[in-house]
Amino acid sequence: MNAKALFLATLDQATAVIDHVAPDDYHRPTPDTEWDVAALAGHMLYELCWVPDLLQGKTIAEVGSVYDGDLIGDALAANWHAAAARAREALDTADLQAMVHVSYGDITAEAYLQQVAADLCIHAWDLGEGIGKSVAFPAQVTQVVYDYLLPRLTDYEQSNLFAPPVIVPEAADLQTKLLALTGRRVNWPAL
Repeated sequence: MNAKALFLATLDQATAVIDHVAPDDYHRPTPDTEWDVAALAGHMLYELCWVPDLLQGKTIAEVGSVYDGDLIGDALAANWHAAAARAREALDTADLQAMVHVSYGDITAEAYLQQVAADLCIHAWDLGEGIGKSVAFPAQVTQVVYDYLLPRLTDYEQSNLFAPPVIVPEAADLQTKLLALTGRRVNWPAL
């Protein structure tokens, strides 16, 4: 699965969850303990809004503060779908070997899309848990995201992007292992 296909698969999954978020859900907790449903959805939308600009070669400074503030407004699903459409359009012409200027340096568009896809995948699960909608990753997506994150685990831990990994039985399914890698427990509300 190439980076474009991975990004589209995780975007579709995240979109399916976003479409079920209601304003009454906004203050519900999520497994991403720093954020309630609204804050997590806002973070996901913020990251998605950057995709077209960064794929088109803009720097962080060039984009500036255009996406700061409340991106949800009173229309989360509509604003998400608009941002998703812009990201899909930018993806159509994206050169996977072109340089993307992210906050910590320059990486290929391929690496950037893998990173965003992993974020969308994990946060779609977080958001689904927050609103009581179970999210099961497609097997191929689970494998690709797991394989992407595993060798980068130390970097993610040091940057505090994820909680420390959770130990799960060797016999656990791959989605459970992927979630555990990012510090998530499948039974998080019960703990």
